[in-house]
Amino acid sequence: MELLEGTLEARIVHLLLEMYPVTVEDLRRELRARADLLARTLTTMEKRGLVELEPLPDRTYVRLARMDFSFIGRKVTQQRRVKHSGKRPEKAKDYEGPMFG
Repeated sequence: MELLEGTLEARIVHLLLEMYPVTVEDLRRELRARADLLARTLTTMEKRGLVELEPLPDRTYVRLARMDFSFIGRKVTQQRRVKHSGKRPEKAKDYEGPMFG
């Protein structure tokens, strides 16, 4: 089964390969995903036969239904570049004012 790297499905599978047992709440916390988006993605993955959801009275566990995953594409990460002004930081100036008098 091929999954595109960087998608929510691929991130869920990577996490399930590392951790077990995992609840839906654990996935939401680890992936920092909205609850409705995660629930919709998990039901889609369950219909495709990738994961199995085991509902209990107080929580729902998620486990992989198969192990033949291959990830295609580049891993997409959003990293902000730090903008530098190019100037060296100045020394702190001595200030005599109403607050420092």
